[in-house]
Amino acid sequence: MLKVITVPDPILREKSKKVEKISQEILNLVRQMEETATKKEGTKGVGLSAIQVGTPLKIFIAWSEKSRRFLTFINPEIIWRSKRLITGASSSPQLEGCLSVPDVWGLVKRHQVIKIRYQTLTGKTLVRRFRGFAGIICQHEYDHLEGILFTDRVLQQKGKLFEMKKDSQGNERLEEIKV
Repeated sequence: MLKVITVPDPILREKSKKVEKISQEILNLVRQMEETATKKEGTKGVGLSAIQVGTPLKIFIAWSEKSRRFLTFINPEIIWRSKRLITGASSSPQLEGCLSVPDVWGLVKRHQVIKIRYQTLTGKTLVRRFRGFAGIICQHEYDHLEGILFTDRVLQQKGKLFEMKKDSQGNERLEEIKV
């Protein structure tokens, strides 16, 4: 399992570099990223970028509810975005979080539908549309490759950030972070 880098580590602000060759090392990295995302301290991550585990390469994985597995995106490029923005995949707004920003949550406006060009682990280039939850995950992870955190998006959109706190009885609750 890999160590997930957390804020304020400056590597999270770096732009990732293109993968030149899908080598055995890249295949091993992706496998370890999947293990890390599913076993991170009892929580299940729905996506993870290589930069979050200290490797500044254009790679991320995103959970697909449809196929019930992680999809791998190598050298992804978002080539189209819908004009309509959403905050979560359901009819009510949903908070977004990140393994690299533990215990912090916020509402992020994301494009409802995106189209991504990327390579698979076999080197095949695909162009696919993603919407709803899968689209949100892809946009979140793609931001990581550009050195952007979800908290940046929340603040840019003049939204609110929340931190998970425990009350005197040990119950978790969200408390607004004053910025």
